[in-house]
Amino acid sequence: MIDSNWEKYWRDQNRILEIFFDYLSVEKGLSNNTIFSYKRDFKLLSLYLYNRKWFKKYVFPSRVKKYHFNMIEENTDNLKSISLRKLNYDHLKDFFENLEEKGFKNTSRARFHSTFKQFFEFEVRQEYLKENPMEFIEKPIIKRSLPSVLTKSEIETLLKHIRRIPTKNESESKKNKRLKIKCLIELLYSTGVRVSELVNIKIEDIDVRKRILKIFGKGRKERNAYFTAKTSKALEEWIASIPPSSSFLFPSHGVLGHITRDSINKILSSLSNELGFSKNKLTPHKLRHAFATHLLNKGADLRIIQQLLGHSNISTTEIYTHVIDSETVESVKKSHPLEKSLG
Repeated sequence: MIDSNWEKYWRDQNRILEIFFDYLSVEKGLSNNTIFSYKRDFKLLSLYLYNRKWFKKYVFPSRVKKYHFNMIEENTDNLKSISLRKLNYDHLKDFFENLEEKGFKNTSRARFHSTFKQFFEFEVRQEYLKENPMEFIEKPIIKRSLPSVLTKSEIETLLKHIRRIPTKNESESKKNKRLKIKCLIELLYSTGVRVSELVNIKIEDIDVRKRILKIFGKGRKERNAYFTAKTSKALEEWIASIPPSSSFLFPSHGVLGHITRDSINKILSSLSNELGFSKNKLTPHKLRHAFATHLLNKGADLRIIQQLLGHSNISTTEIYTHVIDSETVESVKKSHPLEKSLG
């Protein structure tokens, strides 16, 4: 039996969270997708706080999405439901221990830890709470491993394919498709841009002559990316085919007005099959990894790569190497794999 009181309880918790979500959106500049994932994490915690007995019996990693919303049964637990502002260290300790016992991955539990810690720090600053109940909850350790990267040979195969000479009597639709794919690949590999950043690029953000792209990354943080002469040419060709009414580099007739991440993944998946690559070999993130790794192999400074990737912490960039000495931005231009060996 579904408990109707759960919906009321969740609405009450949501009122508490609304101020925090506004802060994430306005002050931190987080996207709607990121805030939605925060809300989903809080819903899981709220399910636990509402009915601990039911939570411990029924919630598992494989079923968590199903039970995030409206499948909770009537609360027959003698333990009363707890508000987010009333929980303490013991509740959170029990929650995280229960997640570990149920087999939730370290990455998931670390995400929950980060989400809840931010919230309670905010609550303390706003003086809703006197202390942060997450302060002494240990964060799960995540082992970082070098990501799967496309080899130089695979990149050469990919670039040779997208730069191929078009067939005679190429139709307008096929031409546009070819130019679009060419621009996508060149831009992803030349700049290391995230797919979430790529879909939101506007034509006004691009300086083709100076070969600089303005990117708005996580938290709406602005950074510049450098792209090669080959990419500049691909951009010019593609932009010339875009309807003047569109402000986005990759427009769409959908509600957002621009191409979606799913659409890009489908394009790359189809291209991967066409080239005979293994499944999931060609993804936006793997092109981003290739960009960083190939720059490092050519001697670029790790801190410059950190800036180009938009990493707030250099430890995130260090996944690609152990020791890299500092140089200047010019070293990136000189050592970029597209600029020399593949240009």
